[in-house]
Amino acid sequence: MVVLSSLSFMIYGSVWNLLSNYLHNPLTFYVDTAHLHWNTTFPTVTLCQVVNGETVVKMADEYFGVNRDPIIDSLIIDIAFYGGTCYSCEECHSSTSQNTSVNCAALQNFTEIVRRHRAPCEELVIDCHWQRVSFDCCRLFRPLDTEFGRCFSVNTANHHDLSGPPSRRLTSNRETGPGWIGFRVLEDVQLYLHDEYSVPHAYVDRSLRETVLWGMRKEIVVRVIEMENKETVHDLPIWRRNCRFPWETVDKDFQLYRHYSFSTCSMECFWKTQHQLCNCTHHLMPQLLNPPGIETLESQMCSFEGLTCLTEHSAEIAQARKQCDCLSSCVESEYFVVHKSEDFFAESEEDEGLVIVRLLSLPYERFVRNIVKTEMDLFSNCVRRFDWTILWMVASVNYRFSYNCLSPRHPVHQLHL
Repeated sequence: MVVLSSLSFMIYGSVWNLLSNYLHNPLTFYVDTAHLHWNTTFPTVTLCQVVNGETVVKMADEYFGVNRDPIIDSLIIDIAFYGGTCYSCEECHSSTSQNTSVNCAALQNFTEIVRRHRAPCEELVIDCHWQRVSFDCCRLFRPLDTEFGRCFSVNTANHHDLSGPPSRRLTSNRETGPGWIGFRVLEDVQLYLHDEYSVPHAYVDRSLRETVLWGMRKEIVVRVIEMENKETVHDLPIWRRNCRFPWETVDKDFQLYRHYSFSTCSMECFWKTQHQLCNCTHHLMPQLLNPPGIETLESQMCSFEGLTCLTEHSAEIAQARKQCDCLSSCVESEYFVVHKSEDFFAESEEDEGLVIVRLLSLPYERFVRNIVKTEMDLFSNCVRRFDWTILWMVASVNYRFSYNCLSPRHPVHQLHL
């Protein structure tokens, strides 16, 4: 019985260990260095306009007059360049707006204020070059809706304008050499670097974002390591590989972008959190791809009271965003900024606002995700473990038999004597 109990325990432990490794550790990563024929995707470059006080004052003078209440300027900034809080919105609550000198009715159309104070693509970026060849900026920089409002992005897969021509994918290889893109910005912008399926968000790595003020000249040099997946990885369920491919969206009822990435999942979580706490989302947020109806879509946008609610719960919202249950992307590349030029203003007019983003070199390695524990591996390992367990049992029985039968104290041994 002792032998059988030990055997059962060993079989159970061995099989459980094999099954656990098969279910939860089926993948391996290795480095591929056969780089001669790779096509490397250039990092996505996204430009989001940031607030410029002089521009706001100039526009406010035109629409509200020179002798306006100073709180109007604060309201315009908080609405047009909303950044998570709007303390000035309390001035225009329905219960207090009658007691203020601000004409809140003229500021209720948030969409119009944003349109008036945010530059379109043609007024934001000019003189674009890819590999030193000129191209039409706004045919390549496509509109991308983010939590910061409408941005413009080159090499993105989640662009807003689906009616236009398909966006061109910028790649680099041995024939083209390392990618190089240059352009000039006409407004103060925040520049983000990310992969084609991701979107800018509040918690992006600081090294992958840069503030470029008008008149500055900026050069950014990047190194990239891409991720490749073997075909068999696609057959694994999501919970086993612990990542999602771009077409594996989470919830179609709350889908904001066509393709999945960690950042798009985080944005959808952010959208839900705002709705749960304040029953609305701020006006710069992307809208649902599949809204339940026009009336519901219009009611999703916060009013002044809604923005104040978001301000009051800003700490809770920030904490909830950090706890969103989002898996990493299976195809997300890694980018490393190896050089940023110092912040200085250009000496010549041709270099004012000039931005250059380029690859340090073509990559010479990439990560490969592959399956190492298949069903056949599990079966063969179980058979092998079982064989060894049987051999151990036979050897143990033989030892006990030999010890008991050949011992001087054993009756059989005494009989032979």
